[in-house]
Amino acid sequence: MTSDQRHHLNLLALFYFLFHNLFDWLVYIILTVGPLNSFLKRHGINPLVGFGGLIALIVLIIAVRYWCFTFQIGPDMLTINSGIFVKKHTHIPYGRIQTIQRSQWFFLKPFHLEKLQIETAGHDDHSPEAVLPLVNESVRAQIDRNRLTQAAGQQPIGDSNPAETDRLATPSYLINPHDLNVFALTSLGIFPLIGALFALYAKIQDMIPQRIIDSITSKIIHQSLIIIVAVGLLIVIVSIITSYLTIIQKYYKFTLTTQAGQLKTYQGLFQRSSVTIPTNRIQAIRLKQNVIRQLCRLSTIQALAASSAGDDEKSNDLMIIPVVDTSKAFATLAAFINWTPHQKVALDHLAKKSYWYFIRNAMLMTTPLIVICVYFFKFLGGLSLFLLIPAILLGWYAAGNTGWAINNNQLIMQNGHWLTRSQYIIPKKNVQSFGLRQSIWMHRNQLAHVQVSVRHGNHNQLIELRYLPIAKAETLFNWLKNR
Repeated sequence: MTSDQRHHLNLLALFYFLFHNLFDWLVYIILTVGPLNSFLKRHGINPLVGFGGLIALIVLIIAVRYWCFTFQIGPDMLTINSGIFVKKHTHIPYGRIQTIQRSQWFFLKPFHLEKLQIETAGHDDHSPEAVLPLVNESVRAQIDRNRLTQAAGQQPIGDSNPAETDRLATPSYLINPHDLNVFALTSLGIFPLIGALFALYAKIQDMIPQRIIDSITSKIIHQSLIIIVAVGLLIVIVSIITSYLTIIQKYYKFTLTTQAGQLKTYQGLFQRSSVTIPTNRIQAIRLKQNVIRQLCRLSTIQALAASSAGDDEKSNDLMIIPVVDTSKAFATLAAFINWTPHQKVALDHLAKKSYWYFIRNAMLMTTPLIVICVYFFKFLGGLSLFLLIPAILLGWYAAGNTGWAINNNQLIMQNGHWLTRSQYIIPKKNVQSFGLRQSIWMHRNQLAHVQVSVRHGNHNQLIELRYLPIAKAETLFNWLKNR
């Protein structure tokens, strides 16, 4: 592939342009079907001919859009040209590229076709800076080679087999089936699914005519409790299986490699996806454990980066290692990111007397719901008082998992929220802003909140340690202030 000529996408990209804007096309057709039908009848034109012309016009627009979309892989930058009436030329220097994401559905693998999404360091939108919807794998390989050679101050090297390029990046971590099964079975993702399925079940019941429900109820009135329990168990089992299979296919053969200061992840069964990101663009590391994985001594390692190329569309967290023994987490991570601690760092924790503030806040969040239940349901509403028990446990969990430490030139912050413990390793140089917050009542009790902001996705993420003794909070604040 030469760098001085414009290249078109693969012809199959025509389907991408069609389905990518399918909703828009359907809206246009629905809005025009009435006026168009009246116009055709008024002029004695067969409606089939008119609607056939409308479809042909849509196909023509898609074809022209495809033809106007080209790209050039130069020695210094990637150029993408698009637009029919308003021409747009996007120039992306290789040194500005933040992340490269690739995704490949299983039916595209035999054709060596994939989708590329490219983000730059100065990108602020929620969508990638550039998208190449359907190109050959050699395009990604050429971009990677040009990035590496430009970073090394060399001239771009010639084309080579992309399989050979992938072979040179020897995998350093490959998830094994046992770890993947453990990761899938210890997920808390079943609870939202259970709620969604119960809601769906209620909707289905509403759609069934009442006479049918009454007829069935009269026949099985003595077995109603058994049926309710059976339906509940079925929903729970379906949720567990769905959550398990979703995670299995998502992280199937998860691979992490490192080459020339770049981290690369590969994952997926039906859609093989990959993310490439320079290690120097990673802003912080997060070790994450839900309460089940805490008991099993397992951790998940994620990276917070100034990119939307994350594992989760909402959180933008880049998965580094899905599951690892907690005692080996730092030693495993250090092989990929050399500025992280090589072993677990001892943290300072809150005194037991400070736990009350977390428990009080959790109980206050539950109180309005209890008041509403008691007001409308009287005695039965009093059963909602049992909600205070999980609230107390959540508050205790949050307080017990709050911790902090200063390790060399890094700040380690740990908190607990909704039965999930998160520990952040933040280099001092990556802290965007920081603050110390204290209310009137906290001042009287000599307590304060420490807030640290780091770049995450296309925004800043606020990480907070709550109800620290004022002396500890000021120590962290002064350390951050002295840069």
